[in-house]
Amino acid sequence: MQLDQQDIESSLLSKGFIEDSTHHKYFHHEIDGKRTGISTYTSHGSKNKALNDYLLGMMKKQLRLDSLFQLRDLVKCPMSRDDYIQHLRGKNIISS
Repeated sequence: MQLDQQDIESSLLSKGFIEDSTHHKYFHHEIDGKRTGISTYTSHGSKNKALNDYLLGMMKKQLRLDSLFQLRDLVKCPMSRDDYIQHLRGKNIISS
């Protein structure tokens, strides 16, 4: 499975992540203006770059998702912002 870097970045911003560009583009998850401790990053490389399974697997772990299919759902939008927050709460990663 491959996902486009630009699609990932756009989706993260719509799901409660805030971009913090330094050497990489960091995305920190926030709820009501408070960071949850969940973050991931992408390279400043080409905008049309498709990320391979290895990089997607690393991102999946950073986002505290259980599978690449969940990551795809997060990016392609079947998993909404509220669904993602509920997933994190269900795994006791963030408190209610």
